[in-house]
Amino acid sequence: MASVVSICNRALTQLGANLITSLDDDSTEAKVMDAAFNDSLDAILREAQPLCATFRASLAQSSTTPAFGWDYAYQLPTDPYCLSVMELDASTDKTTWTIEGRQLLTDESTAKIKFIGRMSDTSQLDTLLIAAVAMRLAAETCYALTQNASKEDRMWAKAEEALDKAMMADGMEKGSEIIEATRFSEARE
Repeated sequence: MASVVSICNRALTQLGANLITSLDDDSTEAKVMDAAFNDSLDAILREAQPLCATFRASLAQSSTTPAFGWDYAYQLPTDPYCLSVMELDASTDKTTWTIEGRQLLTDESTAKIKFIGRMSDTSQLDTLLIAAVAMRLAAETCYALTQNASKEDRMWAKAEEALDKAMMADGMEKGSEIIEATRFSEARE
C-alpha cells in the first residue's frame, strides 16, 4: 500500500534527491513534493481514467437553468471531487452534453454519470498507476530539484512510458462492451 510520502520518495529516488519522512519536513524536497503531488495525481487520473478512480452518481438538477442552448444544468460531484465525466447515462444514444465550469449541461431531465474522481486514499491506487504518478511527479519536480534540463526530458519520457503501461494494464481489466453494428459496418460485410 502506497502512501503519499512513499510515492514522493519513489519520485525523489528517480531524481537522486534526498528522501523525506513527511510532506511537512523543512526541506526543499518536501516543499516541492507537497506543492506538486495533488496536481500530478489529478493529471494522471484524468489522463489514464483508471478503474480504481471510477465512480457513478445521480446528479441533482440545479435550480438555475442555463441561459440558452441547454434545458438543464447539474452540479458535478464533490465527494469524491469529479475530475472528468466519462459518460452520461441517457435515455437515447443521441444525447448530448457538455461541461461548463462545475456543471454538466444537457437536455436530459435526469443525469446519471460515470466519472473519474479525486483519490485521497492512495492505498487504493493500482501498482502501475502508483508508478505512473511517481514518474509524473519526478518529471514535474525534476528541474526544481536538479536544475538539469536533460534529466527533466528523460523523466518526462519515463513518465509517458509508465502511464502507457498503467493504461494498458487497466484496459485489460475493463471487460467487454457490446458493440452494435452501424449501417457503415453492415455495408462493409
